[in-house]
Amino acid sequence: MKKFKIYCDGASKGNPGPSSIGVAVYEGEAEVHSISRRISDGTNNVAEWAALEAGIEYCLSQDAVEVTAYLDSELVVKQFKGEYKVKSPHLQIAKEKVKGLTSQLKLFSIHHVPREKNKRADKLANLAFES
Repeated sequence: MKKFKIYCDGASKGNPGPSSIGVAVYEGEAEVHSISRRISDGTNNVAEWAALEAGIEYCLSQDAVEVTAYLDSELVVKQFKGEYKVKSPHLQIAKEKVKGLTSQLKLFSIHHVPREKNKRADKLANLAFES
């Protein structure tokens, strides 16, 4: 039974503007994979959802059964949990896609963490702008 922790972050320069994602994937205490890539231009919220999606997709590709996600975006965490509404249609689609991915897992949980606890994912998101 593979269990992963993912730390996800999205970045947007201009909000909306050029965007990127960063994801650090851990199995136990060891980082086993990282994602750092540019995505299409958009808002920071779009980038945060894209990072979460990419992290979950990677975990599923590795036959994960449990994933715990950590984001410094309180907005996305609360939108995922249904505490905040997702108003824009393109973000509703992103949320439904992520929900569909998480439904393939035995257990999924999502948590908000302070920015200082998400430095690795933030660094990965910003590195994507340099390449």
